[in-house]
Amino acid sequence: MKNDDKNIEVDIVTIANKIDDCLLNTLSNVSNQSYKEINHIIIYRQATSEEIQKIQGFSHSKKLLIYSQNGSGIASAFNNGINQGHGELILFLNSGDSLVAADVIDQIIESYSRERWLWASGETISVTKKKYLKKHRKQHKTWESKLFWYRNPICHQSTIYSRKLVEQVGLYNEHLLMGMDYEYNIRSNLRSSPTLLYFPISYYDTTGISSIKVFEQFINHKQVRDRYFQLPFLKRLKVDAYCLLKAMYRLAMVPVKLWL
Repeated sequence: MKNDDKNIEVDIVTIANKIDDCLLNTLSNVSNQSYKEINHIIIYRQATSEEIQKIQGFSHSKKLLIYSQNGSGIASAFNNGINQGHGELILFLNSGDSLVAADVIDQIIESYSRERWLWASGETISVTKKKYLKKHRKQHKTWESKLFWYRNPICHQSTIYSRKLVEQVGLYNEHLLMGMDYEYNIRSNLRSSPTLLYFPISYYDTTGISSIKVFEQFINHKQVRDRYFQLPFLKRLKVDAYCLLKAMYRLAMVPVKLWL
């Protein structure tokens, strides 16, 4: 890595419904990263004055920036985080999520220093509420756009966007109440295929809204998929049937995610 690349700023954007222990755990996790040039941007929806004082008093080893959400919805919060930052790279790590090791950002910077990619995606480890169960989501061996037919093939907690890409693609679609990351990744893929990183980046909390409201997510993804991919009728039926079966399986897994 070039010496100058050690000064590349990384914005880690964390959106939170409220200021609680989940958020504080994410703060501690980011604070423990060995890479120095991190701006940790917190976008919260609601908080008491005491809670705001608590987070302001957190002893963060990185630059901590705290903002009340301007607007409503997840996409709006993502956009707030993008607009409040100025780092060359952006990673979205929601409240309750965490990076798998203290040198994860160092590994990302090393890859970016070599290849100067527009965006990159690594591996993810999904965890249940009490973290009794974990599933390592391995990286794709090769990349092809049709991966988007069946699901969002990229987990945003393990995806890094360059600000250069964001300037080309724009912001998240605030008309979407769910699946805005799926739609954003499709738009990003129209610009450039992501660089695949073959190491785990984040622990992903599977008790979020998109993991629980599975049929709303199914309908949302179908609408986005039909907009961007003009599949033949029979192929579309096959893909829809597969995605419906996956939604039914995910629904059956909700109690496991919440209890374990």
